[in-house]
Amino acid sequence: MYYEMLAGELLNIKAKLLQVPASQQISKINKGAFFVLNYLNEHNKAVHPKELSEKLAVSTARIATLLKYMEEKKLIKRTEDPDDNRQVIVKITAEGSRIINEIRKEAIFYISDMLKSLGPDDAKNYIRIQEKIYSSFMSNN
Repeated sequence: MYYEMLAGELLNIKAKLLQVPASQQISKINKGAFFVLNYLNEHNKAVHPKELSEKLAVSTARIATLLKYMEEKKLIKRTEDPDDNRQVIVKITAEGSRIINEIRKEAIFYISDMLKSLGPDDAKNYIRIQEKIYSSFMSNN
């Protein structure tokens, strides 16, 4: 019962955090086209759409829609896979990289401001706890 009460409190806090600029920036990066751009930028290699679908936990249909939109905006480039011409590979363009780096820079500004307000010890503990949550979920899957 105690953990259910805490879970309810956490849900309420998460809802309130949607109004905080740092949370809004993180949310922006974790959604749609920015999520794909961030993945491509971080991995700096051409990938198959199926890999994007698996790594980002998004349906292949959703990835296809996102990639079409992103290619129209010249954020990514889709080409034939040189190893298998039946497959397509996706690579971020210079414009896509510029945009996601700009968004990341803005997010880091807001997040560092939020962490600064916690103070050094609480900021380190917050990061440690986030890592622990991630590790716990990864070890259970």
